[in-house]
Amino acid sequence: MSYLETLNRPPHAPLPLGPKLWREVKRPFRRRFQTRPAAAPAAAPQAAAFATFDPTRATVEPEARPLLEKLVREARRHPGPIIEIGTLMGITTTTIALNKAPDQKVITVDKYCWNPWGISSGAHQALAAQVLRYLVETGHVEQVVMCKNEFFETYSGPPPALVFLDAIHDYEETKKDIEWACRVGAATISGHDYSADFPGVIEVVDEFGGPRELLGSVWAL
Repeated sequence: MSYLETLNRPPHAPLPLGPKLWREVKRPFRRRFQTRPAAAPAAAPQAAAFATFDPTRATVEPEARPLLEKLVREARRHPGPIIEIGTLMGITTTTIALNKAPDQKVITVDKYCWNPWGISSGAHQALAAQVLRYLVETGHVEQVVMCKNEFFETYSGPPPALVFLDAIHDYEETKKDIEWACRVGAATISGHDYSADFPGVIEVVDEFGGPRELLGSVWAL
């Protein structure tokens, strides 16, 4: 069949055998090389956690902050540094820095091996460093990336004006933290999460005489 005959063929007339055969031969090749839409990337496992992220939950609760600020202001009377065990994002560190004496150093210690968002240790550390960048570069804060137990073994500075404990909230680890603060002669020992959610913290703080001050879940021996 000529090209003109093909054009003039009635719309429903059957194709000759040749064109039919060619169409069937090339069908699988069209399917094979046809561009398929890219599959949508799977949502990162951290997406759900960050979708409901509330920065006020990454620090002491608002109703407890006045006690922390008061303890830091009282620590101005002592020459030693303020030591925070457990940095997380650095929001509590910033609260401490805003209330300390101008020439007082804040040392914040964290290994960055846990966070509630499931991000990597490196990303977690970098996030905290970004939050604390100004305070670190101006010498107000020293960000120590270290296991707290290693820090306890290697610390050789003066007695701290204040130790604020906000790392592992079980009985054994909180007891280690308080015992170290006592050994180095901390003027004030305080911490976070004295609450029913962390019965180990309540138990060990009570063993050391209980909180002389308590607001929200921030306590001071």
